[in-house]
Amino acid sequence: MTTAQHTAPDFEHPLHEPIIRARNVSVQFKPNRRTTIRAVTDVSIDVTPRSTIGLIGESGSGKSTLARALLGLVPVSSGSVEWEGQDISRLSRSDMRRFRSTAQMVFQDPHSSLDPRRRILASVTEPLNVLSIGEKSERADRVEQILTRVGLTMDQAQRYPHQLSGGQKQRACIARALVVGPQILVCDESVAALDVVLQAEILNLLSDLQDQLDLALVFISHDLSVVAHISDRMHVMYLGETVEEGSTEQVTEHPQHAYTEKLLASQLTVHSPRGAGRQSRGSHDVTDTHEEERS
Repeated sequence: MTTAQHTAPDFEHPLHEPIIRARNVSVQFKPNRRTTIRAVTDVSIDVTPRSTIGLIGESGSGKSTLARALLGLVPVSSGSVEWEGQDISRLSRSDMRRFRSTAQMVFQDPHSSLDPRRRILASVTEPLNVLSIGEKSERADRVEQILTRVGLTMDQAQRYPHQLSGGQKQRACIARALVVGPQILVCDESVAALDVVLQAEILNLLSDLQDQLDLALVFISHDLSVVAHISDRMHVMYLGETVEEGSTEQVTEHPQHAYTEKLLASQLTVHSPRGAGRQSRGSHDVTDTHEEERS
């Protein structure tokens, strides 16, 4: 395979110490003794405060596995993922609990992410109970505040998942991830199951929440136009490797790798880099046009 094009490595950020630092991370799975699946191979990435990193690639490229490795949800086969100068695989139980509140994930399908037997309020409150964050009264206030931030009412929070629209369920999933006060939010194809209008609403919501809560975002998608709209930097992944990385503008306007050029050619439109888009979001700045979203 062609060597990855590193236009401006993520780990050369003098202004910010990374929250998570990954070096030469590889992840392998062995479904049986004779078979080894190399999901991620020798990837390095830094997640710095308030940055937005896009992981782009087709299905099977390793982007979701890499994100799970960054959060300690799958073990790395070689390399390291560090938080506060410590390899996360060696964290004590108490430190791992702190790490869990530092980095949270929002998954692709909001319906399967929520317990159908529990009301939204209970699902959003659960992480506070599990991580023993705050007293009972403080938890209730915290949950109400975060629900308001994501655009849900307390009436909607009393409903079950099947009583909400797809966009409302994804807002509930975002609230559940944010209620513990993370520094990093990983969004794994978190708008892929929504229609175009709701995708735009959730992308704008994530941008607003990043500004309000000083979040770093890791945004995973196979859709280059979605990643380009929200990201500052991009990692293009293919067969488990980073084949190109750099600023969104560099990657979308001056691609260096043939696979990146293929991705660009497959998109009808690639939206402006996030810096420009935040000044004038144009067609992406969508208010509640769906009647079901207001109900």
